[in-house]
Amino acid sequence: MKPDSLKKKGTITSAHGRHYAVELADGSMVLGYPKGKATKYACGDECVISVSGSEGRIMEVDDRSSIFYRSDTYKQKLIAANVTMLVMVVATDLPINHSLTTRCLIAAEQQGIKARILVNKSDLGLTSLIKQFIAEYSHLGYEPIDVSAITNTHAILKIIKNERVVLVGQSGVGKSTIVNNIIATAHARTASISAKLHTGRHTTTHAQLYKLDETTSLIDCPGLQSFGLKHIEPQHLANYFSDFRVHLNQCQFANCTHTVEPNCNVINAVHDNRINLSRWNEYKKILFEIQH
Repeated sequence: MKPDSLKKKGTITSAHGRHYAVELADGSMVLGYPKGKATKYACGDECVISVSGSEGRIMEVDDRSSIFYRSDTYKQKLIAANVTMLVMVVATDLPINHSLTTRCLIAAEQQGIKARILVNKSDLGLTSLIKQFIAEYSHLGYEPIDVSAITNTHAILKIIKNERVVLVGQSGVGKSTIVNNIIATAHARTASISAKLHTGRHTTTHAQLYKLDETTSLIDCPGLQSFGLKHIEPQHLANYFSDFRVHLNQCQFANCTHTVEPNCNVINAVHDNRINLSRWNEYKKILFEIQH
């Protein structure tokens, strides 16, 4: 630690390899470096940083209330920390990636993070497939809301008020438009740190946190194409399917995997159309992935 350095509290607002943008309590931005080589931080982490000038060493990170991340056999990708709500964005003019949607919702469920779905570009009209999607996920408890990021930003602001939100979705669903319309001061507040990190005004390769007010913040993530759930314990996976829960603990076998066993209450629910067949198939696909 440099003699003239000061320890201060801060929030990591973006991660760029081994460099981190940290916002201090007074709103100023500094460039932070990790204390150790193996240290992993996430956008949204609350930290103590030893500051000297416009840079500093991240000394410690507070315990997280939640961590939204994906994983495969070889690595974990931390996306956002201390979030209270996931907002999954889909668009009316793009085919919906149901697998990606399901996986993001499971990752949120596993961390106790509330989840909502935004159907963006509603000004283009709602097709029968979009209406079916809204009905299906309303039944699952995720309350999709159709919005236009261009014309009714206020509807989005109402949903995320008093939350720390992580905004996710495929490339092209309009997340950048949502962010740019919601956060009028984002570019000015991040300009100096972006210059140091050699990033543009709205990066698509790193998660970025924006504080809207004292109780509301938004973490924008780059577009996702896949989402591994290798960190999920196989025996717990079914608990994170909201439509499965009411049917669990009623199977013949206590260690039922809900895939092939006789007298499985989940399978019976699928046969009776109380659980959507596509949801069950996605469950089996994810279960196979995390078991192998």
